[in-house]
Amino acid sequence: MYTDNHNHTKHFSSDAKMTAQQLIDTCKGLNMYGVAVTEHYEGDYPHDIGAPQIFDLDSYFETGKTWKEYAGDFPVRMGIELGWQKHLPAFYDEMVSKYPFDVVILSNHLFRGKDPYFFRDGYEQDMVSVYTQYIEEMAQMAEDCSNYDIIGHYDYINRYGPYEDPQIRYAHCPEAFDRLFKAIISKGKALEINTRSIDKMRKRGFDSAYSMPDPGILSRYYEMGGRIIAMGSDSHDNDTLCIHFDETARYLASFGFTENSYFVGRTRHGEPLIPNV
Repeated sequence: MYTDNHNHTKHFSSDAKMTAQQLIDTCKGLNMYGVAVTEHYEGDYPHDIGAPQIFDLDSYFETGKTWKEYAGDFPVRMGIELGWQKHLPAFYDEMVSKYPFDVVILSNHLFRGKDPYFFRDGYEQDMVSVYTQYIEEMAQMAEDCSNYDIIGHYDYINRYGPYEDPQIRYAHCPEAFDRLFKAIISKGKALEINTRSIDKMRKRGFDSAYSMPDPGILSRYYEMGGRIIAMGSDSHDNDTLCIHFDETARYLASFGFTENSYFVGRTRHGEPLIPNV
């Protein structure tokens, strides 16, 4: 089994349903190697959704001590998922430096200033324009920030796309993807393979092969020298922890990737995608 790098609990992420105890018990039952809790931190989140999108970091780490005590020798890593906006890189870089995170995910949950989970009007543009703009912003995010470990769900934008063929592909915006990959590779960061995105595609009725990340994206990342991959289920409830990991690991290995990365004290470690290879 593997380390799941991306998860949320109801204690600090307002959209999550599982408790830390449920997360730990489920992960132990799945014989996972470890798990990272990466609660949402959305600075200046533009929508009023009735719940705060930031949390007290001191309280988070104090609470995390009790989670680790409950987990015993099962590795629970304390992380965070930062929601990027153009004016926040310096603030995030400084904030992260003050706390003992194991892993920092940098994500973009906005398109044209709105979260497509709630607002779909951004999709009124044609698909290629939407995806190109989104990946260009991801590239800027990767370039402008420094204090992070993983670039989260580059495919967030296609989860809610109303298009007949919504899967984001390298061919939609090759220059934007190259810019993103160049920033990730030059900074030694990880590209997340988010299995929640895979699961959402399947729940929309798309077949197993279609729902996997675009081969063109993975091939080009590898061709440019990208080797650092981090799998995350982006779970908000405990029935999706480590979902599709075995299948995704085999798929990634077919492109030449050998490790699933995980982080302890902001230091990268690797575990084999294919055991005993």
